[in-house]
Amino acid sequence: MDANILNSFNNILKEIKNYILITFPRWLIGLLIFLTFSTFVFDNPASENIPGYHYNPLPASQLLQPITNLSQIYDQRISAIVEDNITPGAAMAIVFNGQIILLKPYGLKKQGTSDSVNIHTVFRIGSVSKGFASVLTSIIANENIIHLEDKISLYLPDFHHIDTSNFNKVTIKNLLSHTTGLPVHTFTDLLDCNIPYTEIHSQLKTVPFVSSPGQVYSYQNVAFSLISDIMHNVTGKDYVYLLREKIFIPLNMTDASSEYVSLIMSGNYAYPHIRHRNTWVAVANNTRYYTTAPASGINASIADMAQWLLAVTGARENVINQQVLDSIFKPQIEIPLRRRLRKAWPEAENFYYGLGWRIVKSNNKTIVFHSGHVQGFHAEIGVAPEEKLGIVILCNANASDIGHLIPDFFNHIF
Repeated sequence: MDANILNSFNNILKEIKNYILITFPRWLIGLLIFLTFSTFVFDNPASENIPGYHYNPLPASQLLQPITNLSQIYDQRISAIVEDNITPGAAMAIVFNGQIILLKPYGLKKQGTSDSVNIHTVFRIGSVSKGFASVLTSIIANENIIHLEDKISLYLPDFHHIDTSNFNKVTIKNLLSHTTGLPVHTFTDLLDCNIPYTEIHSQLKTVPFVSSPGQVYSYQNVAFSLISDIMHNVTGKDYVYLLREKIFIPLNMTDASSEYVSLIMSGNYAYPHIRHRNTWVAVANNTRYYTTAPASGINASIADMAQWLLAVTGARENVINQQVLDSIFKPQIEIPLRRRLRKAWPEAENFYYGLGWRIVKSNNKTIVFHSGHVQGFHAEIGVAPEEKLGIVILCNANASDIGHLIPDFFNHIF
């Protein structure tokens, strides 16, 4: 084909793409994508036939030295990443068998200053917040206040969806595993525009279901955050209060919060950075996504996240018991093997979503993990539940080169 004709054709395609992205809301684009590729996801029915995560773990004595050695290598890798300006600042924690193996800050809170990150510097962790939501919900379930299999309509009496039949089938598990049946990323575009959850909430009532609940993985932020309404209605306490009462305070996560004002008033916070030409530029922290705290609203330091890792690896059973961990780490829906996941986990056998966590079966091991992104921040977390091994990395830039570090860590160990 003539080069000029090919260029013209490519330009036309770009114009069409830009028109679609500007004109249509993201949830509608998600619906169109779903309808186009639904044959792939409907071949992966929900949880009845999905195995659990239990297997025979490697002995702790066999793992300690390799983990210690790899922690030292990762310390050097994060230092190099900061020195190479892949991110202005970062922090990392690694825990194993109830002990903190590494807890370290790197780089700067704000590019162009000498203000260094320390272990109590607060970062935004984006969608890593979803793991907290699932743990909190499971704790409340363990108190017999709710049950994870309950229909959400039972606890949302004033929420009247136009599709009563499907809405009345949605369970709490469906909310936390992204299997509501709503189009992918319903109204996430409105959150990107800083429209608060309270204004978006009522619009959910008119969004058509694209599948029956429990059948299809369809990632959400707004619908996921309905869990905050449920928590308030069953306890009489707001979600932010419950996070502090049930998780932050008992785990001694003294820097953690889930409000914008708490981030700023801490006085020790990282600035988000965006890429401008060949350098990072610090921008002001903003209020986006705080109104959907269960989905993406948590602020935390690396000292906090080390305590969180200890808890989700079973070292704080007085706060998060094994029953809670079993419930959140149980696969609920199979995730299609997309190219990015296959590249990160080359030995992967299957991918699933549990409750607030992604799950990969690789080399006969199970790893639960999640990433988090809000403007200018990037967080990655991964846990091998049976080995009681966990790692978390926080950055104050959307550093794409960070994403492979969690898979690499576990691929090296196992």
